[in-house]
Amino acid sequence: MATADVRSDDPSKPPRLSFYRPAPAGVSIVPADRRIGILSAAFNPITIAHVALARSAYQTFQLHEILFVLPITQPHKSIHDAPIEARLQMMALAIQSHPAFAIGICTHGLFIDIGRAVEKAYPPQTRRWFITGRDAAERILTWPYPDPAEALAELFARAELLVADRQGAFVLPQMPVVRAHAERIHHLPLPEAYSHVSATEIRTRLAKGDDVSGLVTAAVLRYIQEHHLYQGAG
Repeated sequence: MATADVRSDDPSKPPRLSFYRPAPAGVSIVPADRRIGILSAAFNPITIAHVALARSAYQTFQLHEILFVLPITQPHKSIHDAPIEARLQMMALAIQSHPAFAIGICTHGLFIDIGRAVEKAYPPQTRRWFITGRDAAERILTWPYPDPAEALAELFARAELLVADRQGAFVLPQMPVVRAHAERIHHLPLPEAYSHVSATEIRTRLAKGDDVSGLVTAAVLRYIQEHHLYQGAG
């Protein structure tokens, strides 16, 4: 499986999505009323909580496909301890048993740009839902866009938002530009056991030589160990 040739994160260029793993049984086999969920993160590494979020959205909102999106760069942080190719391999291992799950690489990292790229990559009239946890949702909704009202209007014109409680319950920000889209923001159920699982904690444990069994899938853990990832990383 070769890494897709998507390497430009130039903000002046249109965002572009390339598939690393298309879903074997996703929207491509659905004739109409196609419904996809989009889960974007650094996946550094992909955790059992990421997979649980995807499964909950898929089942609860009767979606036909979940697209895991790995941006080339993250708008709010830099990634140094695992190259993009390694993170894609771990993602593929984590979702290998889910035929309705796909993996894509996006040139841009903001949800508004990912929404534009996904819209071009899927058939017309495909309905879209972004999947996220509380902390990421708050960041997305309150991001310092040049024009927040315009940005959020475009974002919610393209997709709805599914938010799971994570290290605290999600509360809709008391901002008029956000509350204007309240009907397109939905609660995503997620068992409490996943609420505190984070890639940061996993990297910290691995750097100390501690056990991370049960926080990543067995296949992902084997990959991390075989490739000596996150040793000495915080």
